[in-house]
Amino acid sequence: MTAQIEIVPYDGMNKGFLSQIQTWVKNVLEKADPSSTPPYLRLTIWKNIKALQEFYDQEKEDLGIVTGEESDFLATHEAWRDYPRIHICHERVKGVQDAVIEGVLHHEIGHALFHGSMEFYTFKFTGRLKEAARFNGFDLHLLQKCVYFLSIAIKDWEVIQWLTKIGLGPCQKSLLEYMMKDTEEEQEAWGVAKHSPVMKKIAMAAFLKIILPIEAMILIRSEDALKLKNQWKEAYSWLSVMEQDGLLRLSQRIMEFGESRFQEKLENAAYGLIEESF
Repeated sequence: MTAQIEIVPYDGMNKGFLSQIQTWVKNVLEKADPSSTPPYLRLTIWKNIKALQEFYDQEKEDLGIVTGEESDFLATHEAWRDYPRIHICHERVKGVQDAVIEGVLHHEIGHALFHGSMEFYTFKFTGRLKEAARFNGFDLHLLQKCVYFLSIAIKDWEVIQWLTKIGLGPCQKSLLEYMMKDTEEEQEAWGVAKHSPVMKKIAMAAFLKIILPIEAMILIRSEDALKLKNQWKEAYSWLSVMEQDGLLRLSQRIMEFGESRFQEKLENAAYGLIEESF
């Protein structure tokens, strides 16, 4: 089954930008396996950050969704209505290189294709995991926060690995480089979190979102992946060598479950994080 995609532009949108988006979308969908694509997905192009944030605020209120600020990202995906939706804000991407915009759009379409149902946005905690978490100082709220960040990293790993395998890796490289340009906010958060063993591990879960996909690219021998890893080490040089090595070990442990179902990957990642000494 070929995915039916509905692209919803804003009123008065520049036709050149719309044409670019249509081309970038096609580049992904024509390489996707028709048997595994959702029957329908929607891509909405928002004129400005205000309009996008108002939409998200209303959806969260209507559906009881609790997440972070989505308008901070170049583009986002969700499946809150149980079908995949992608959002890109024209104001937010102005001034960003085309290769990065193409990369983030490919990335979000990949999420829509692979993570387009509520299975990937609801987390099940086994009694064994909750007990291990409690033993290590995580109450349910902190465990949920930790698993939320791990889920982002795992889904990004799956998408970037797939895009690289089908020949769309160069734009993912550009996207990862863009994400590594500014780690100041993460460094500030780390300055506070590193003094608490539990908050330190939650921060580490958030930091996985770049290094886990890079390690996956190295595993499949993607061109320039080792160079990306060196760039990551430099961008996160405010982490000690021991802390960087801990993230690399955790990445390797997570990738051992590459053939497992999402919830199993997530649970094993949570165990790995809880048990890692950093």
